[in-house]
Amino acid sequence: MKRLNGLFAKAVLVLILISIVPVLIIGYHVMGVDSRVLKNEILQKQQTVASRLASVARAHISRKAQMFSIFVDLHTDFGGHDFVNQQDLHYLLARNPSIFYLAVLSPQGQQLLSAGQAAASINYKKIAPDILRACVEKGEEYISDVYQMPGGLFVLMAFPVRQHLDEVQVTGILVAEMNLQEMGESLSQAYPLDMNAIIATDEGEIISYNGAPDGLAQEPQPEMTQKVLAINSQLGYSRSGEVELPNGERVLVAVANLSLPGWKVYVDQPANVAAQLFVESTFHSFWDVLVLLLVMLAFVLVVSYWVIKPITRPLERLRKAAILQRENDDFVVHHNDVEIPNNEIGELASAFVDMSTALHMRRQELIRAQAELAQVNQALEKRVEERTRELKNASSELVKAERLAAIGQMASIISHEIRNPLAVISNATRLIKMLVTSPDPKLTKQFGIIDAEIKQANSIISEVLGYARTRDLILTTVDLNSYLRELLLSYPFIPGITLKEELDAESVRIKVDAEEIKQAIRNVVSNAIEAMPNGGTLTVGTKVGKRLVCIYIADQGPGITDEVRRKMFAPFFTTKARGTGLGLAVVGKAISRHKGKLFIQSKPGKGTCFQIYLKIYRKPGDTNYGESS
Repeated sequence: MKRLNGLFAKAVLVLILISIVPVLIIGYHVMGVDSRVLKNEILQKQQTVASRLASVARAHISRKAQMFSIFVDLHTDFGGHDFVNQQDLHYLLARNPSIFYLAVLSPQGQQLLSAGQAAASINYKKIAPDILRACVEKGEEYISDVYQMPGGLFVLMAFPVRQHLDEVQVTGILVAEMNLQEMGESLSQAYPLDMNAIIATDEGEIISYNGAPDGLAQEPQPEMTQKVLAINSQLGYSRSGEVELPNGERVLVAVANLSLPGWKVYVDQPANVAAQLFVESTFHSFWDVLVLLLVMLAFVLVVSYWVIKPITRPLERLRKAAILQRENDDFVVHHNDVEIPNNEIGELASAFVDMSTALHMRRQELIRAQAELAQVNQALEKRVEERTRELKNASSELVKAERLAAIGQMASIISHEIRNPLAVISNATRLIKMLVTSPDPKLTKQFGIIDAEIKQANSIISEVLGYARTRDLILTTVDLNSYLRELLLSYPFIPGITLKEELDAESVRIKVDAEEIKQAIRNVVSNAIEAMPNGGTLTVGTKVGKRLVCIYIADQGPGITDEVRRKMFAPFFTTKARGTGLGLAVVGKAISRHKGKLFIQSKPGKGTCFQIYLKIYRKPGDTNYGESS
């Protein structure tokens, strides 16, 4: 009983009623239409289909002809040369898979160029007069009959070649053999499903037909050939009509001419199609039709209300519940939220309620699992980051230690192997100076040069050794202002350099390795002086902060480029003609060992300012600040 009241039974009943009643009514009145009118409509439809198929085939041939014509024009007037060459043929062959052979003939029919493999089934000597007559004498394109080949059907096309567009004289002929597979594929998509269609020549040679593989007749079709010949003989010059075939079957046929290659399109279907569509009508009264329409309308309204209303009401409540479920993930559908009738919709509503409850439970479980997984992932990521950071630091320190060890070993070798000879040279120079009683000014100058070069060499060795050797810091507490004044007082400034001190009035004490920081500051001062070969002002100052003090050294030199700033603290990098490239490397190393910071401000043409930040050990009157902080 439940199944009889179900949605399926009611839907079947409604579909039967709604399907049978309109069909009977429409069929009853359609049978009153004149059979000749419908027959003409069928022939017109077939004529339309035939014209469409002819357009498809004609468009394919026309596109190829237009392509070759444009190709010839572009490669004469606009191709950069006076005539089509071998490269042009290979280019056209490569860009058009349907073309498998190209040739260029002279106006006398002699072959000048070719590309691809010509079909063996074409006798060029036989068709050459027709090609020359069409292309040379008439200046028109030539299209041959269809040829059969193992790969399908193909056609030969020839086009006149002129050296310039506005000339009449033909200077050559472009011949192309082209596969019709592309046309066959286009025809396959255009063929009607409810009609028979054939494309053939006037002699009955079948080119294509509905249902042919790839849309082309790969093999001879004797039955279709007889059919085409019978249609041609009975229709004559008429484009449509009824024809009796050799097997006695009568068909309605429509023909469309494809004048370009001399083909025709034949579309037919059985002649009894029209008879099957027509039956004499028995109703001729207007009032009968009107009453019938009104009865049908009332019947459809009553039946629709009886069936559709019980469907739409529970479905509407179910739709609203589904919307709430979609918009609110925490919403759970209960039985009182939906209407559950005693049919398939009720079963669907019950299943939806159960699904909503199950989804809510699964979601809660998923949220808990995701939270636990997020905690585990966060802990793992933190451990991985810590281990990665430790590994990077260890690797960096190891590489740095190995590099410094190598440099230290090299520096020791240099110190031993070079300083001894330099000492010998220096002693020899002093001995010679003592032996010379009346020195020549030129000789004295040379002695000075030798002494200067020995000092330069010793300075380079000292820089290398100073950078390579790593010793423990010897920390002492110094008054910063006094420390800087003493350093600047002992520095040998060259003429032309003006020293400007901008020391902060509040002097602080710092705890540093005095010798290492002194060497770092001297290196920065030395670089600043060298940046001002024509003289200038060198500014050295301090700025005291809450926990840090800034030592800044500024020059009026040409400034530093961004590229040099990225490399300037790398060991052995220098922009000077003579130098080790270790001066600023020593500065960076010293500041890093004191856990300080080094910043550079520079603009091309406006000078450079080095800023060294060190931790304040103690301020005046401060008893709680120092090592404990």
